[in-house]
Amino acid sequence: MNKIKDQDNDYLFKPFPGAQSEFLSCMCDRIFYGGARGGAKTLSLIIKAACNVIEYHYLYKGHDILPQEYEFADKNIKEHAVFVPDRIAIDYPDYVAVLIRRTFPDIVKNMKIMTDYYYTRLGGKWKERYHCYEFASGAKIFLNHCMDLEALRTFIGGNYNFVGIDEANQFPEDWIKQIETSLRSSNPNIKSQLCLTSNPGDIGHKWLKETFVDKCPPVNVGAPIYSKEYDVYYQIQKPGKTYHDEEKISYKFIPSKVFDNPAIINNDRNYVRKLKNLNPILRAMWLEGRWDVFTGLFFDNWNVMHNVIPQDKFVYGKDFSKNDWTLCRFYDYGTKNPFVCLFAAIDSKNNMVIFDEIYETGLSARKQAQLVNLYAKEKYNLTSSDFKYEIADPAYWTKGSSGDELISPAKYYEDEEIYLTPGNNDREAGAKVIYESFNTYKTQEDEEPIARIRFTDNCINCITTIPSLPADPLKPEKVDTRGDDHIFDALRYGAMETICHFMDNKPKNEGWREQLKKRRETYYYNYQNSNKVRKGYLYV
Repeated sequence: MNKIKDQDNDYLFKPFPGAQSEFLSCMCDRIFYGGARGGAKTLSLIIKAACNVIEYHYLYKGHDILPQEYEFADKNIKEHAVFVPDRIAIDYPDYVAVLIRRTFPDIVKNMKIMTDYYYTRLGGKWKERYHCYEFASGAKIFLNHCMDLEALRTFIGGNYNFVGIDEANQFPEDWIKQIETSLRSSNPNIKSQLCLTSNPGDIGHKWLKETFVDKCPPVNVGAPIYSKEYDVYYQIQKPGKTYHDEEKISYKFIPSKVFDNPAIINNDRNYVRKLKNLNPILRAMWLEGRWDVFTGLFFDNWNVMHNVIPQDKFVYGKDFSKNDWTLCRFYDYGTKNPFVCLFAAIDSKNNMVIFDEIYETGLSARKQAQLVNLYAKEKYNLTSSDFKYEIADPAYWTKGSSGDELISPAKYYEDEEIYLTPGNNDREAGAKVIYESFNTYKTQEDEEPIARIRFTDNCINCITTIPSLPADPLKPEKVDTRGDDHIFDALRYGAMETICHFMDNKPKNEGWREQLKKRRETYYYNYQNSNKVRKGYLYV
């Protein structure tokens, strides 16, 4: 594919040489375009869905050469012949494609802005009722989400010539396989294709690597290149061999690098610097596009079907409240490193839902506490007294100098009427509790199994960092601290003090609420007056 013209015959899009051109021209049955962030993968998928070349010829010295003639042409002709597309996918009235993201907000924020720009210039008109673009020929391209099993079922029995799934690493493998069954074509000129794009990480990392990367390993081109501007080395790669399974279905992996995208390299140099300054694990995935750094995921039992629920199905004041759920907040301390506050709700069966998060850097302890209070008040109309327990990183009790006094961060929180309780800092035990809590269990024989810990899908940092945490290569029972573990740390402090007491069926003398209340009242709090106004213990 050389250039694409819009309906006015002006040039609309010219692919970059290298990976993007390889992806757009690839005719394999199953294509995975994956790797580093910033490689223009989403845009490429959008263009390919509309502009897949169906009929074409070559031009050499004013003479047309048919594809079957080109195949047997000599080397000189192949080197100098020009590829000429005759008809693209949307020229066919019976062409139907679908582009899929995990959630509808992902479509709106990350896809529809680009589809509106390109598809309307190709003559497409958006049909809001059907969530599709209809082109002059009658061809259609749908934009759909696949958030849950209910949405997944809408694809069963579908009839699509092209299925494009953006950020495929967010999907379980069996979901992709079910969607794949809707691929078909009754037009002999149109070949059905499944195209996936993704960065390394998340729940799909393992199966994408095994299905595409390992079977179609990329080929290094020359030695690593040093970029003086960014002070990094990067390796140019090209696609390796095509893999054919026992059904003769062809698979192709096309590696992606941010350095493949001149639009970013030339116009947003800070983007590369941001990727470079990530922790070693994320840098390897998102800057270098490596798939070998996540072979040891710690939470390999994470399943988005069980551990993530839609935010609109767990709304405060509608689906839960402080009257019928126990509200808690869990904290991990940081100033230059991120400070974390997780908002948790625990029901009478001791199932926990993390329904919101705060993840910020550069704030003092006092400003952190003020932000937590303001956020809870403005978003949920809650005050600190509405949260039964505030469980925190023991680092909150490390004293720092303030004038003539030594004051801990916990004291600053206390000044804002947030009374913290230290969490258990046993990382190995905490990891075990969380791991087991991600598994499902049945509360009653006739009920659907649920996980002990779940997250609403607005908790973006939780659902991206926790499933991506690697195991320590030397101590696999521990989480590797080189990963982004701030959310994990906050969660384990809370889980160790609450639901860990219910990880088995042994009878307990008292529940975690009673134990934590006794501990809090004994060591950290006393109550004044009949209205039980809390007064925190001063750590000075």
